[in-house]
Amino acid sequence: MEHITQNVDEWIRRDTKAITELVSALVQCQTPSPPGDTRGAMILVEKFLSARDLSFKRVTAEDTMPNLLSTIPMATEGRHLMLSGHLDVLPAGDEPGWHDDPWRGKIVDGRIWGRGTSDMKAGVAVMLFSYYYMFQLRKYLSGRLSLALASDEETGMGRGTGHMFTQIPSEMEADCVLSPEPSGTEAITFSSKGYLQFNVSVATRGAISGYPNQSPSAIRIAADIIRDLDELENISAELPPSIKGLLEDAHYREWYNAMYGEGSAEVIPAISVNVGTIAGGSSPSVISPGCFFEVTVVTPTGMDPEVVFKEAKAIVGRYPEAQIEFEGADIGDISATDHEMPVILQNVVTKLGWPKPKLTPDIAISDLRYWRYRGIPGFWYGPDGDNVSAANENVEIQQVLHLVRTYVLASVQYLQEDSSL
Repeated sequence: MEHITQNVDEWIRRDTKAITELVSALVQCQTPSPPGDTRGAMILVEKFLSARDLSFKRVTAEDTMPNLLSTIPMATEGRHLMLSGHLDVLPAGDEPGWHDDPWRGKIVDGRIWGRGTSDMKAGVAVMLFSYYYMFQLRKYLSGRLSLALASDEETGMGRGTGHMFTQIPSEMEADCVLSPEPSGTEAITFSSKGYLQFNVSVATRGAISGYPNQSPSAIRIAADIIRDLDELENISAELPPSIKGLLEDAHYREWYNAMYGEGSAEVIPAISVNVGTIAGGSSPSVISPGCFFEVTVVTPTGMDPEVVFKEAKAIVGRYPEAQIEFEGADIGDISATDHEMPVILQNVVTKLGWPKPKLTPDIAISDLRYWRYRGIPGFWYGPDGDNVSAANENVEIQQVLHLVRTYVLASVQYLQEDSSL
């Protein structure tokens, strides 16, 4: 194993500038979702793979949202390890406080700046270079290593990883999946919360503003419904034992809040209701005849979103002027905490001189759910994500290089043919 580690260190030193510039170039390929057009970023990915004689294929539901799968067969048969990531990112530009163009990909002060740096253009670069280095080490290994890059992760409408599972299910099956989603380098994420999305429309007769006797206001009714939907947060949930046990530890909760922000540990078992968009009315002089709003409810791991939607329907049903429409839902997903991959990651990270990462549940949703739902273990280990949805998102270059080392060495251990390597 020592000579492999030396080779990897040498390759990373040689490629440090190239790794950094690839992250920056991927940020400059604007891929906000919506609309989720990732074609420019996918061209960069395909050029990277082609230049290194790494074969791939597209498995695409919509032309503007390409997906890619590439697989390296090792020297002998064995297990299948999958690297999973996405090219789309959250929108940017409306948040206050940006000190530069969010799509510039500026490299300064040991960091790369811009929307998508941590979620997850840096992660894509980590996977690409790790995948290439593993290709060079394939004669020492057994099994297969695959790279799955998807679009449509941020909106989660099934046109990315979900589509690949529909089209090439046998090729997407794996023994374990890793993803450099922004967990923070002191954490390995083993679960995600679920979500429920629905919209509510309110319709009334409408009238001139001075005649409230002629019509109620659709906006006022919508406001009352939004207030009442807070009742959903009172529904109790039974957490899986692996999550419940962690949160019962006061020291763990203190660490978790320090890692992810005060109050984060308390959010893990809670239901949260968010009204993301609202539209209504045509004039301040008219009692609004219509109002429409969209809601996302984030549910604890282990809770059935249908239970929450049934209660939401009952709440909206109190108002005869209103209708509710289901948009989508995913139950929270989880992997066993006693799987060997977290142990491998922890050992690799500590040998590299970094703090031992703790196993953590997460709030955010990822494409790992497609594997976890099928009983395939999947884990995040990625950069810090403090500003993922805020101004001045950035990633530390040293973290990116650390992640490349970690992914290669952990993958080697998982796929090694001979434990004496």
